[in-house]
Amino acid sequence: MRAAVASVWAVIVTIGFVQVANGLQTSVLGVRSGIEAFPPWTFGIVMASYYVGYSAAPLTSRRIIGRFGHVRTMTVGALVAAMMIAAAGYLVTPLAWGLLRALSGFALSSLYVGAESWIHDRVANAQRGRVFSIYMVMQMIAMTGAQFLLGVGDPATPNLFLLSAVLFGVSCLPVLYARRSAPDHAPPEPFGMLRLFGAAPLGTIATFLAGVSWSIVFTFGPVYARSYGFDLFQVSVFMALAMAGGALVQFPIGWLSDAAGRRRTIAVISAGGIVVALLGLWAGGDGLLAKYAASFLVGALVFPMYAISAAHTNDAVAPQNRVSAAAGLVLLFGLGSILGPLASGGAMSAMGGDGYYVVLAATLAASLAVTAITR
Repeated sequence: MRAAVASVWAVIVTIGFVQVANGLQTSVLGVRSGIEAFPPWTFGIVMASYYVGYSAAPLTSRRIIGRFGHVRTMTVGALVAAMMIAAAGYLVTPLAWGLLRALSGFALSSLYVGAESWIHDRVANAQRGRVFSIYMVMQMIAMTGAQFLLGVGDPATPNLFLLSAVLFGVSCLPVLYARRSAPDHAPPEPFGMLRLFGAAPLGTIATFLAGVSWSIVFTFGPVYARSYGFDLFQVSVFMALAMAGGALVQFPIGWLSDAAGRRRTIAVISAGGIVVALLGLWAGGDGLLAKYAASFLVGALVFPMYAISAAHTNDAVAPQNRVSAAAGLVLLFGLGSILGPLASGGAMSAMGGDGYYVVLAATLAASLAVTAITR
């Protein structure tokens, strides 16, 4: 395990900085949309635009990484994301945000393909669940901390947007320092979506559904909290608790998937997630502490899903296909993430705050069903 983690430490640290920046930008956009009185359905389209770009990038990332390498792909992706969120602080309209979010999604998706294929290339199957869980824990810790950065500036000004941009820029440094340890193979082989599905149908479908549930929490968690009258600090706590829940259970669930199998693990966390979403519906009529508890438990059961689904898929993929497989998984996650904000925006426009948990419960029910009907 030590050798496996040492081979990918730069990727893990880089992703930590990326997700501090990304968590901050997502929350500040959600809060600023409330200040600007954007309707929920409009904000849903804005946030879904990110995932349109996110889903487009995997179609080209195999060729980009094959030509320029992992380090340059990740560095340029972070710098483009920095420019997009800086511009969003000055161009505060739904149309401008939608275009900037699409470009940011493309850049960060390319970065994630580089990061995740780097990890899967360097780590053996026996350690994959745990190492990838460490990668995800770093993301959760980073995004938890990001929520409290909302308090260092005024969301009604460009300052928090610019802080996010600076953090994206800093994220380049670890992989630039460790560039000699990056994968250095022949250009990656193609591995189409049908082949990926054939190799691991459960992993591919669960990855898509993980994208749906992740994007619901990230994009509409702050909107849900504001709909119940939370102030800025309470929104930060609500979102930070979701991230903290994901961080605390990520490694134990990764260990469980290595020891007991990925399918059983996906089934357990899906079933638990349904129960927690129903708890969230109940908490809507209760006090602040109940809403905080529901957020923590949602994070604990939603956020590990992607790591386990990706590990399950990569168990069945040959090393020369790992970049293409990573691109396929990021594409599936992105496609699911387009659906999440659209479904949440529609549900919350129709049902109010309850729509947030209704869509989450339906998504997790689909994930549980997939474990029973696929191999």
